[in-house]
Amino acid sequence: MSDAEKPVEATTPPTEPATPPVVKNGPSVKTYQPTTMSLEAFRSLPLSQRKKLMRQELWDLHSAEHYEKKRQMRKESRKRRSQRLAQEAALQGTTAEGMKRRRLEQQEKSAVRLVLDMDFDERMDEKEIKSVASQVTRCYAVNRQAPKSVDLHVTRLHGKLAQRFADKVAHHKLWSPDHITMHGKEYLDLFEKHELVYLTADSPNVIETLDPAKAYVIGGIVDKNRYPGLTLRKAEEQGIAHGRLPIGEYVRMSTRKVMTVNQIFEMLVRYVDKGDWKTAFMDVIPQRKFKHDEAEAKDGDEASAEEEEEEEEGE
Repeated sequence: MSDAEKPVEATTPPTEPATPPVVKNGPSVKTYQPTTMSLEAFRSLPLSQRKKLMRQELWDLHSAEHYEKKRQMRKESRKRRSQRLAQEAALQGTTAEGMKRRRLEQQEKSAVRLVLDMDFDERMDEKEIKSVASQVTRCYAVNRQAPKSVDLHVTRLHGKLAQRFADKVAHHKLWSPDHITMHGKEYLDLFEKHELVYLTADSPNVIETLDPAKAYVIGGIVDKNRYPGLTLRKAEEQGIAHGRLPIGEYVRMSTRKVMTVNQIFEMLVRYVDKGDWKTAFMDVIPQRKFKHDEAEAKDGDEASAEEEEEEEEGE
């Protein structure tokens, strides 16, 4: 996980199998009639296995409907975004493409270095690999669009994730080297030890500001809390510094501080631009994660649209 604030998974497209979600308001496991085995064999299974099988069968039954709904939501999100950009461009007497060119011309380059550590390939399944690839793609998009870009590196790109990029995100070869650099090497081969700071929620050290002399590492893993303390242990074993973002010091959250890799990255990029942690957190963290007295952070509909856009980036 970023473990910088542990990431969550992205939505899986129709072309790939998905882990079935928990079925809400569905049939009871006690009365469920299985379709892939006899009722007697089903009832002989432990309760946890019966629940898992029931969810899988119901998912298989309704997955096409689920995917179609998601596809339509993403389509509508893209349409709204295009319309918004077109309206903004018209007000400025230009086109959406013209706005993009102007933004890149006006973009400042900061000296802050951020690293996405992809050294967790063997700890993730195919769905999680897809999720991480999508999050890396989103990081690149955020860096291109930011008023102040950072020096972004992806390290230890190998195995299933490298294959994912080769097969499903082939356009990454066209990405601007001004906004991202992909490496097969470990970050220890690219930076001096004293320059590195691993961002992990388990660290007792609070990051107060970003030092251009340092390179801040975000763990590229979706682990669903299977590997608590993983990135902290890695930093300690490698003898490099570590720290956590000061989220709890600036905002109150109603849930655990679980964030995706791209959300952590975007918080850091927002901080580079604004110089204010609270603004960076409030702009990026979804409203549902805030306590009620922080509800003014952002409009809920905008948060949902942004999350949908994040999911589609890797497809």
